[in-house]
Amino acid sequence: MKKIFTVALAAGALMLTACGDNTPKPQLKSAGDTISYELGMANAPSEAELKMYLSDPRTGSDSAYIEEFMKGFKEAIQASGDKKKAAYYAGLQVGSQFKTTIQQVEGAIYADDSTKHLSMKNFLAGFKDGMGGKRTHLKIDGKLIDRQMAAMDVNDRINKEAAAAAQRKYADNKEQSTKFIENKSKEKDVKKLEGGTLYKVLTEGTGATPKDGQRVNVIYEGKLTDGTVFDASAQHPGPDGKSNQMVVGQMIAGFNAALKAMPVGSTWEIYIPYEQAYNDQQSPVIKPYSALIFTVTLVSIDEDKANAN
Repeated sequence: MKKIFTVALAAGALMLTACGDNTPKPQLKSAGDTISYELGMANAPSEAELKMYLSDPRTGSDSAYIEEFMKGFKEAIQASGDKKKAAYYAGLQVGSQFKTTIQQVEGAIYADDSTKHLSMKNFLAGFKDGMGGKRTHLKIDGKLIDRQMAAMDVNDRINKEAAAAAQRKYADNKEQSTKFIENKSKEKDVKKLEGGTLYKVLTEGTGATPKDGQRVNVIYEGKLTDGTVFDASAQHPGPDGKSNQMVVGQMIAGFNAALKAMPVGSTWEIYIPYEQAYNDQQSPVIKPYSALIFTVTLVSIDEDKANAN
């Protein structure tokens, strides 16, 4: 039978290991008593699961504080009929969620410098002023802004600071990528596409060249300048078991530029400067400001599903 009610990481009964002799003894005298007890049991995490939850950096806690978790959990459950306490616990929950957001912003704008933090005092002041719906203390172009204007402006500010932080943190990678492209541009048989992407023809194709919006079948391998393979069509091939289907115009700029210049049947090695790749964006494998290398074979244009602009 499926659980009637589930609560993420809820614990309906105090754990013996956490609370010792304070563990409540159930009194199962009615159907409601039994439902209450079973509901707690059905939704309780194991002690290991609870420790893992408290160890998550997003909680701001530690696996050693199971008893404190249970104390807060018990108080929140028992406050269900007390509107004042319920509001307090709702504030705790929302505050915890905002804390995670704040930590994510800090990681972006300070490039993971753990010594720098946003001002909680200013955050709370802004939160309170925003609730009031008034024009507040921040001016843009000489005018006090309201909550809606702050919502429109804040992402631009975060992105600007994050980009500046990334440039500082990854300055060496940016310089190496720039030098790599400069050196490649001087090599024999390397040509340049509009936008700055370079390519070398390994096999000359004789077919048509695709246009924006057309679906193509491509065999490719993507590498970093140190030779690390970060993606390949072999990892997620299409129906033919070899090539990968993609739509021209929906890839990174340098890859799109190469596709639109390649005749079907061609195999090229392309060298994409970071500005035509992911620029200051980061992934688990690709650092910001990384130049990329792709070996690409344009197998075919899917004429049946073409959607040329």
